[in-house]
Amino acid sequence: MMKIRAIKILLILILMNLSCHSQDAVRPRLWGIAKMTFWVSDFQLARDYYGSFLGFEEAFSYHSESGKVISFKVNDRQFLEFIEDSNAKKKNRLVSVSFETENVEQMRQYLKSKGVNVPDKVIVDGAGNETILVRDPYGIPIEFIDMKPNSPHRHSKGKYLSENRISKRIHHVGLYCTEVLDNDPFYVGVLGFKELWRHPEDRSEPVAMNYLNMPDCVENIEHYPSDDINFNHPCFLVDDMQETLHTLRERQGSHKIGRPVVGKGNRWLLNLTNEDGTKVEFTEAHTVR
Repeated sequence: MMKIRAIKILLILILMNLSCHSQDAVRPRLWGIAKMTFWVSDFQLARDYYGSFLGFEEAFSYHSESGKVISFKVNDRQFLEFIEDSNAKKKNRLVSVSFETENVEQMRQYLKSKGVNVPDKVIVDGAGNETILVRDPYGIPIEFIDMKPNSPHRHSKGKYLSENRISKRIHHVGLYCTEVLDNDPFYVGVLGFKELWRHPEDRSEPVAMNYLNMPDCVENIEHYPSDDINFNHPCFLVDDMQETLHTLRERQGSHKIGRPVVGKGNRWLLNLTNEDGTKVEFTEAHTVR
């Protein structure tokens, strides 16, 4: 009898252990860079720079807890958004970078299980999308978003896609950090990003710059140490940097155009800043030939 009882207890413990593991939080899939939101000193500055100069079309606006948001379309799934603040030049201008996920509540539970400080509940933003906001180890506000069918983002599908836009895709986002880490505990350890490229490529040397690939798509974040909290920027993919320069020069007006350089990854890069000092970057898909 004692032996049978011991076997029953062992079976119960095994079942309890299996039950606990079955309830472990699982990370929902991440589908890419949905948007970047910035403070801007004046909405007209955004319209002149991102609209007239870069050619993105203003699609819609909605209200947020921080004020009115205006949205420019890069493509049907990527947006640049701006909130007006007359003191924007003097502050950290990144409001958030948004990663699209398929289940925000599941992401909240998953992050919580990994020890990340998360909000008590999912919120519905002024556009009708489900979101949560957390901060990475450097204080960068990371939003996880599920864009709902009735939101203006989804309703704008196929619209506001100007042929004048300088790029049709955000390739990666550069995010502020003070040092670059191998196996970053948040992006690699928690979110499952994979290192796509590093500099220097010799792994016997400390990493000074890297690109971390999102686990379920082909988009990336860039970590490059900076003293400037406003390093955060979108990087737009272009087919031909020379043609991009020509187009920008034709539209230049009072805007400043920098000089293209060959980056550490052996690709042409072009970095510009708007009148607030907020950065945008352009890169070609291929290495220099």
